[in-house]
Amino acid sequence: MSDADRIYIAGIGPGGEDYILPAAMRAISGSDVLIGGERSLEGFRQLRKEELAIGGDLDAVCRYIFHNRGKKKITVLASGDPGIFSIAKFLKARLGGECIEVIPGISSLQYLCARLGLEWNDVHILSVHGRAEDGLIDAVRNNRKVILFTGGSSTPGGICTTLVGDGLANCRVVVGENLSYSNERITEGTSGDIAGMSFEPLSIMYIECGEQGFQAGGWNYATYGIPDDMLKRGETPMTKQEVRCIALSKLRIRETDTVYDIGAGTGSVSVECGIVCKRGRVYSIEREAAALKLIKDNALRFGLKNIHVIHGEAPNALKALPPPDRVFIGGTSGKMEEILQVLCGIKRSMRVVVSAVTIESVYEAVKGFEKRGFIDIEIACVSVSRGRTAGDKHIMQALNPVHIISAQKT
Repeated sequence: MSDADRIYIAGIGPGGEDYILPAAMRAISGSDVLIGGERSLEGFRQLRKEELAIGGDLDAVCRYIFHNRGKKKITVLASGDPGIFSIAKFLKARLGGECIEVIPGISSLQYLCARLGLEWNDVHILSVHGRAEDGLIDAVRNNRKVILFTGGSSTPGGICTTLVGDGLANCRVVVGENLSYSNERITEGTSGDIAGMSFEPLSIMYIECGEQGFQAGGWNYATYGIPDDMLKRGETPMTKQEVRCIALSKLRIRETDTVYDIGAGTGSVSVECGIVCKRGRVYSIEREAAALKLIKDNALRFGLKNIHVIHGEAPNALKALPPPDRVFIGGTSGKMEEILQVLCGIKRSMRVVVSAVTIESVYEAVKGFEKRGFIDIEIACVSVSRGRTAGDKHIMQALNPVHIISAQKT
């Protein structure tokens, strides 16, 4: 490919001219056209290049590049480094990666960490600039260090207000504004201190919550098996700890999965799923009003924002929900056939696990899976006995056996 056909995406660092790499400067100086945000373009006006400001219509940018590629030398300016939340991914998808050469830059993340004397190889990186804040609280709770790019309506002050509302008022927070410019400002305090303060719209935050950020509810482990007494129960049936461990291991949940918990009861399964699928969603479907509050209370106890409680009965309550990757069926109200039929009609592969106490329910689940072409059907009968004291001795007391049936829909 000739140089005339090549499109450069050049990282221009955090903003100050001292932090623009020589390779990026050569590409910029040798270009006929510069494309970028207004603030990025402003730093190169002295070069008197043709400019195209990036606004809300990214398709217009692609059309311009497509029609002018080969006729004009084009460089797209990416603030910071093009590999972190930049336009590079979009342009590669639309124009094809073979015509694009990426020139790295110094990101505001690197700059801020250098100013603070911090290593950043172990930070969790997020952006809420033009994106929803879904998963933010879980990210802060489950990672010791978080770097957050802000923008739009998601401001550092507002984000800290959210942290305080979720019991995270004492996190260490550092906010960087106008980094590398003459009016650079770095503000440090607790999330409680910074809540409600005003900052530049495009800022970067460092959040470190330490032990207080670890999973609420006292369950700070990477395994299933939250003890039953750590969950609110009332009179609602609960899938017991040991059975829950085996059922969830059969479910094989991933971090980004969408999960249905049908007949959620107390929400014990929902809570365990919510802890694992940090970037996914859990839909707890329950018809009993008394149980709904228990699910919400248990989700709150463990600081989970990704559990969505649905008041209704399956299968009707499933029809408005996004398609699942994983389904746990803990209660059917006699509608096993109807539920499996609805799941079978969803055009998506999924893994389904049924917990059943009665032999009839086991038969319904197995035959229902077989009739609809599910594969890898497995049946396990789990018999658990728990020790209890009897005077100065210990005896084992059996719980009801539970059958776990798992299957895969392709």
